[in-house]
Amino acid sequence: MKSIKLLSLAMLCVAVISSCTSRERKIQTLVTENLSQTLDEPTSLKIQTISQPDSAFGLRYFTPKEKGLIFKSVKDATECLMERTCFMTAPDMNDAYSMTIADMEMQVSANLYGNLLGDAKKGAFSGWKIRAAYTARSKYGCFYQAERWFFIDKDCQTVIKYFDLPIVGGHTNKKSVSKNKK
Repeated sequence: MKSIKLLSLAMLCVAVISSCTSRERKIQTLVTENLSQTLDEPTSLKIQTISQPDSAFGLRYFTPKEKGLIFKSVKDATECLMERTCFMTAPDMNDAYSMTIADMEMQVSANLYGNLLGDAKKGAFSGWKIRAAYTARSKYGCFYQAERWFFIDKDCQTVIKYFDLPIVGGHTNKKSVSKNKK
């Protein structure tokens, strides 16, 4: 009798472990494919990290910690942009990095601020949230870093929604001139 219980328990453990591994593999494939299909220069893509899946409760609900991360990213990008443009008094349309950061900030503002500032209550489990940090070349010709937040369905089959947050850092402080504007 004990051997039957142990065998059943062992089979259950194997099923749980394989489903987790399978889910993680599905997510990595989905994330990689989505990034490759949606970036301006997919051949330049380098994925740095992919987070563990976190439960999502609707497409508009963010924890206070997540809201803090989003606002910090936008704040850092805004400070970088202001520094590079002398507080928008001398914008250089040929500065590829500034143009890339400005584009990303506008997209974040358009897609997120209404959702972040509104009263979004935690709903029922709707799938998974995953974050992937990556570097890529922008349509302006410079390399940039970003973190893409994915909302994926419960079965890890479809990306329902995604958005990119710019990651600004020391290596990008040099002026980079767009190859398209020369």
